Amino acid sequence: MSATSAVTKPLKTNGLGRTAKPRKPTPGVSDSSAIGRNKWLPYLFSAPSIIFVSVILAYPVVWGIVQSLFRREKLASPLEFVGFENYLVLFSKPTFWDSLSKTGIFVFGCLILGTALGLIFAFALNRTLGALRFLRAVTIAPYIVSSVAAAVMFRIFFNGDFGTLNRVIQFFGFDGLPWLSNTTLAMIVVIVAQVWTDLPLTILLVLAGLQAIDKSYLEAALVDGASSFQRARLITLPLLSPQIAMSIIWQSYSTLTGIGVVLALTGGGPLRATQILPIEMYNTAFVSLQQNEALAIGTIILILNSLLTLIYLRLSSGYGVED
Repeated sequence: MSATSAVTKPLKTNGLGRTAKPRKPTPGVSDSSAIGRNKWLPYLFSAPSIIFVSVILAYPVVWGIVQSLFRREKLASPLEFVGFENYLVLFSKPTFWDSLSKTGIFVFGCLILGTALGLIFAFALNRTLGALRFLRAVTIAPYIVSSVAAAVMFRIFFNGDFGTLNRVIQFFGFDGLPWLSNTTLAMIVVIVAQVWTDLPLTILLVLAGLQAIDKSYLEAALVDGASSFQRARLITLPLLSPQIAMSIIWQSYSTLTGIGVVLALTGGGPLRATQILPIEMYNTAFVSLQQNEALAIGTIILILNSLLTLIYLRLSSGYGVED
């Protein structure tokens, strides 16, 4: 055998002992899938549902904004175009600014408490093993309970006369507290009740983000000598910023537009202590029968929600892990 003998390569077979013929590439067509070749194809497939949902959501919003520019003196009288007069009337009322301040306290109280508890429970559930995994399914329970039912439950729990919490306090020799008749305590109660109803989604979002984190980041930090707190602050939380931003956006939307918990729990009282903007809108529409003015309040809530969402997205986009 000479030194210049050729080296033969093994031929590929098709599994039946026959030599597989190489596939000839089609001119102008790559080996990628049809979706990969056309980046607009997924949007084309989902266009009908996107258009349908957009119309369903956009029509009430646009209709409400337009109707807020009109006024009706009586229920049977015709509409009269007044421009931004409904908004000027709202801004001249001290009750509106009082409701706006109460809304700020309520929303940011729910965001701080809800985000903190969501992170704590998500980190705890991420470490559950074996038989304790059922706790992850239990966390969804508050979300499937209606807001009115949750409010009734908390109303019984925090009742000043026969509430469960006061009975526990009295068992240890202390006097019970007027949870729902004190202006400060009533706001705390509605914040706790609202957080309880919104907490499951926050936990699930953060927990999904925790399970998607590449473990190699944490292992490398552990090798470098980073403590548990340093790993959580410098690696885990920055990687969770999209999930945390999404949960904050959801909580702000739920607290700004939610009316069931506060209405069934306190009705805005005592002494307007929990009179947030949704309650103000409800009373304006169905008690004062000023429906166009109530739609102006709804438009203001929409603007506030949009501004908060933009702020959250802006803050979360600049918070990440550096290479």
